[in-house]
Amino acid sequence: MKSVLIISAVTFFLIFGGLAILSNQLDGKPAAIQVTGYSPTTEEADVIMKGLDAERALLRREKEELAILRQTVAVQEQVLQEGRRELMILVQEIEKGQRILGEDRERSAVRLAKMYENMKPAQAAPILSALEMEIVLDILGRMKEREAARILARMDAALAARISTELSSGGTG
Repeated sequence: MKSVLIISAVTFFLIFGGLAILSNQLDGKPAAIQVTGYSPTTEEADVIMKGLDAERALLRREKEELAILRQTVAVQEQVLQEGRRELMILVQEIEKGQRILGEDRERSAVRLAKMYENMKPAQAAPILSALEMEIVLDILGRMKEREAARILARMDAALAARISTELSSGGTG
């Protein structure tokens, strides 16, 4: 911000100083005399010109630095855009993987439910009792009510009550 203000101030003085010098040359009078009523010596004029040359060089350097910064920003924006594209592709792949995993889990749960329905309740109850609650709910939730009830009847009363509570509150997988 500071460099922008400096550049603006220097540009202002260069433009209006140039206009004053140009208008005085068109009138045939030296610029310093008409503007200030003072005519600088050759040494003073040289010092003024060196100062102006230094300002021009500074402006040129700052302009080059700004151009480099613009290029850097443009490159960084391209890198960010490419990163966004890659992230979007990864998100789509993850979502696809989650869908496939959900479908596989659904098929597996349906297959297990059929398998446990075909077992005798006395055999299925101890096996289901040993599984994690989420899996038990998934399996029993997909079974026919009559078969699920027979298996629950063969389980420990506390576990059967907990499973029933979970099933009734919507914990069917």
